[in-house]
Amino acid sequence: MNLREQLLSAISERRMSGRLWLYSNYHCNLACRYCLTESSPKVPRRILEQAEMVMFATEARELGFESLGITGGEPMLVPWMAQVLDALTQRLPVTVLTNGTLFTAKRLAELSPLAERDLTFQLSLDRPDAIANDAMRGPENFAKVVEAVPALIALGFHV
Repeated sequence: MNLREQLLSAISERRMSGRLWLYSNYHCNLACRYCLTESSPKVPRRILEQAEMVMFATEARELGFESLGITGGEPMLVPWMAQVLDALTQRLPVTVLTNGTLFTAKRLAELSPLAERDLTFQLSLDRPDAIANDAMRGPENFAKVVEAVPALIALGFHV
């Protein structure tokens, strides 16, 4: 059995996830003390280029994967993230795992045309109250995330 057949079998038998996760980058605007990917503003910039992400998405679809996950570092730090999400969602449904702090008016405007696509944003908080959350993630983190959620929903995205 070749690799393609093994992957198809594993996915169809639910022995492995049908979602392929891509690390868009490893740098992050936060410095959470528990970060498993050792991402922070101080780490060297490492990035998965746009063409590579599209190539992997195409291969994932051909191999039988059912969706893509995009994570990092912080994916929304990548300046061309909206453009690559456009290309990726033409191939498979996409979930973006983000810290939710970078959804500025400009970024929301860039993402707005993708609202009809199968694109979900998963925003992370560590605690249900601002003080405890911000102690882990940094000042104003909670407020930025709480502001981003309704802004994304208003555009039509799943959050």
